[in-house]
Amino acid sequence: MNDTSISWTELSWNPVTGCTHAGTDECDRCYAAALAKRLKDMGNPRYVNGFKVTLHPEALKEPLAFKNKAMCFLPSMGDLFHDDVPESFIDQVIDVVEQTPNITYQLLTKRSKRLKAYFTQRRCAPNLWLGVTCGHKDSLFRVDDLRGIAAPVRFISAEPLLGDLANEGMDLTGIDWCIAGGESGPNARPMQEAWALNLKDLAVASGTTFFFKQWGTWGVDGVRRSKKANGHLLGGVEYHNYPTPRVNY
Repeated sequence: MNDTSISWTELSWNPVTGCTHAGTDECDRCYAAALAKRLKDMGNPRYVNGFKVTLHPEALKEPLAFKNKAMCFLPSMGDLFHDDVPESFIDQVIDVVEQTPNITYQLLTKRSKRLKAYFTQRRCAPNLWLGVTCGHKDSLFRVDDLRGIAAPVRFISAEPLLGDLANEGMDLTGIDWCIAGGESGPNARPMQEAWALNLKDLAVASGTTFFFKQWGTWGVDGVRRSKKANGHLLGGVEYHNYPTPRVNY
């Protein structure tokens, strides 16, 4: 487990690394694929396969040694519900989640149908938040899949935000948390302020907690800068809000 600079969490845990394109536009500039290549070139032993889906059973023991309370992104460098990850290994990961109630895990996937099928057969732990990536209108089906899962928190990551989802059919009914943000990197696509503001307004109207992560490479004024320089204010306001988990679900 590692500390992370991702603003909506504190740690990352990667018992699985690597992924393949999930068929929607969010994958086109994947930060994790670029980072995995860099780590492979640096000789990092966990990335000898680059961004090929790789299981790391040795990582299963890492959370067991962590005794403090924390939020943890699971996984930040892969997709636990990728078709190449055996269900038996998913079971082992979720077993560890259940054994470490001091950690709140924020599981994010693009494989929403497999996520839904899995948690139809197994109860979601109270310390496990379930999320799907949806930053483009072609990914709206993932939100519908997520809505059908019983979980303490259901969340979406609209990062990169690639369109005006609030006016393209997004329904946040039953979704507890919405994270939004612009894209970063040398080939980043710009995000329009109206898209983020409209999504924020939709979240408020739906009773969904809203978190604006960052502008990314392109600022609100359409100027390319470092993501640090562009900041994380939306309409001059910081939206770093967290949901209240359900007790009964």
